[in-house]
Amino acid sequence: MAIARLIRGLSILTVASATASVSFGACEIYDSPPRPSIDNLVDGVLPDRTVPVVLRFSEPIDRDTFTGRIVLYETDEEGNLLPDTEEFFTYEPATANLFGQAAFSDDDKTVTITVGKPMPIGSNIALVIDAGLSDKDGNKHNNPLILLFTFRLSCDDAGGTEAFPSGTYFFLANVADPLPVQVQLWGQIIVDPATGKFIGQFTNADRNPDPNRCSPPCDASEACRLLPAEDCVLPSLEAATEDEFSDFIANVPPPTGYSFRVEGCLSESEGGVAFVNLPADVVIQQPAVTIEGIQLTASFVDEGGSFRGTGGVTADGVIIGTTPSGPAKGSVLARLVPPEQVPAGIPGPEL
Repeated sequence: MAIARLIRGLSILTVASATASVSFGACEIYDSPPRPSIDNLVDGVLPDRTVPVVLRFSEPIDRDTFTGRIVLYETDEEGNLLPDTEEFFTYEPATANLFGQAAFSDDDKTVTITVGKPMPIGSNIALVIDAGLSDKDGNKHNNPLILLFTFRLSCDDAGGTEAFPSGTYFFLANVADPLPVQVQLWGQIIVDPATGKFIGQFTNADRNPDPNRCSPPCDASEACRLLPAEDCVLPSLEAATEDEFSDFIANVPPPTGYSFRVEGCLSESEGGVAFVNLPADVVIQQPAVTIEGIQLTASFVDEGGSFRGTGGVTADGVIIGTTPSGPAKGSVLARLVPPEQVPAGIPGPEL
């Protein structure tokens, strides 16, 4: 259950395209459709959201087959991109630039994209190319292509802000690598509004083990879940949304519990407040897991009176037992919890 506890920043490139192969029996070489990539993308992160996004193909494309958009990467429960997600750029051959600007160059091998409005820091973003893209010989993709990226906040960009309240936050880190698992965290965050710097304490969150919260009471091996509906569930069951915070309590004492101090910064912009903690190390005793250089990066906005964030979690390395398992990455959901609904026992950072 705890092998997950803390591990993502952001997906990298997902391209549903065929790769070149050779048919030796027929002595024919398969000519694959154009393969896309994004310039300056390192581990799924672009360095500067103020400059155009440069989309480069492995060969010249037929621009009349290019339909593309840049959107906030939001999916349904089955992983399908939501149709009404926020858009930052749209291009269609018939009407050209609908939102933002696309400039073709290098014999239509490169597309330089200037978005129509600022993209958020910390959130996952998708450059979507619709099915049908082909090269000049008509070799085409039959499926859409999705290239994922994000922007990481540097604390050099931090600034004073009144828009991010100090308080208790509930974080869900949905880790993709090295293990698909969800990490739940309570976070006590104290912000200096004059500088945009913060200190915080992240603490392991587990499902409330009190079986009497349900009627009839749950078995000793189960936890009582009240949201989205009362039910007796496995204690390891993932939360569906960050709004299920009331089913979780802080688990601080080792060997299964842990808590760690962080420092970080904020940057306010038109699209919300970007949040990032400086890399921190986490040691979990049981099971034995060490997480090196964990960072949570998110963009927070006020949604109808509820302060929420979306973004990613990354770690430089994860060691399970004594075995290095490589870097970690995943997505993050978070929200500010009203003071009257914060459970007891959540530690704050030492000042």
